[in-house]
Amino acid sequence: MEQRRETTATRDPSARALMVTDACALTAFVVTGAASHHDAGIVVVVVRNLVPLGAAWALSAVVVGTYRRRSWVALTLTWAVAAPVGILVRSWVVGSPTGWELGTFLLVGSGFSLLYLGAGRVLLKALVRRRGRRVPA
Repeated sequence: MEQRRETTATRDPSARALMVTDACALTAFVVTGAASHHDAGIVVVVVRNLVPLGAAWALSAVVVGTYRRRSWVALTLTWAVAAPVGILVRSWVVGSPTGWELGTFLLVGSGFSLLYLGAGRVLLKALVRRRGRRVPA
């Protein structure tokens, strides 16, 4: 029984690895989106987009227990709150988009943020499993 627990633990990413992966995924999402904005310097665009999203993510993750539970359900719950809140706060700060464009921006941004988060988690899981299969020398 103890050996099974140890094997499972070596195949599951740590909470720290999940946090870093999610942070990288959200940063990549923001940087990708920022590449299409030319109204300010890249650093300004990244900061004004990443700060609201990151703050909403951190708060939601604490409330949901995303890194204690370490599951797809916890990730999805966190995303379902943090992505729309972060995107809406960003739009309020920037002042655009508005009206129907805001709805489209919200749907597209939320969808792509989930895509980036999911891809990051899948890559991390594959990396952890691959490392777990290595035989120590």
